[in-house]
Amino acid sequence: MSVPERPGLELSRALARWLAGPRSRALRRARIGVRERVLEVGCGHGVVTGELVRRARGQVVALDRDAEILLGQRRAGWAAVPHCWPVAGDAEQLPFADASFDLVLFENVLLWLGKAEAAIGEAARVLRPGGCVVALEPDYGGMLEQPPMGLRDAWLDGLSRAGADPRVGRRLPGLCEGAGLDPWVELAHIPRPAEAEALALLDDLPLSDAERQAVAEARQRLAGACGEWEVFLHVPYVLVVAAHPRVGASRPS
Repeated sequence: MSVPERPGLELSRALARWLAGPRSRALRRARIGVRERVLEVGCGHGVVTGELVRRARGQVVALDRDAEILLGQRRAGWAAVPHCWPVAGDAEQLPFADASFDLVLFENVLLWLGKAEAAIGEAARVLRPGGCVVALEPDYGGMLEQPPMGLRDAWLDGLSRAGADPRVGRRLPGLCEGAGLDPWVELAHIPRPAEAEALALLDDLPLSDAERQAVAEARQRLAGACGEWEVFLHVPYVLVVAAHPRVGASRPS
């Protein structure tokens, strides 16, 4: 089964907007304001890149394996943004020397990688002592829905069929620790009621007919809800800020 297309620009903007608060807290904890070289892994349409450029002290490298999408960013003017450098590359084999960055960001990226542990290991390799890996990833295994509508199973099964890891969020702390990093962990709070727009993320997944029917019925239920919280949907996001020990500190072997 082929991996579905990445979300379009508008849906990518919506995803970035939904995660704005958690991302801001994580970046603040990682002291982005003093970071001289920041790597954004899986930058996609660049909807978060501008925020990193504004908040970091130095250069931001925006990496994606899709060279075409980077070309689109250049056409849109990203090439002219000061301190921003788009690079085509693979998260599991980063094209950078050891200790090249002092902050590495993943957001909705490790979900889609076949070897998330390799990507975290590469992030640790290119991180300078005292730097941080920041990761914001979902865990559909902990999804909450009321009333029950079958969406949790649709997401879990659809993502698994597409080759994704729908439970990657819960693995993040262990993956970071295994790479020799010191993780701080937070679960994102629930910032707003369910939005029908979020169900568009299911449209490109390989769903069964029954699952697509469940999604259609959920859209109708959301559209006809009398109150904002009549339908309760929540996908937990795990936030990790994992520090690279400074020189002289011990690291796991």
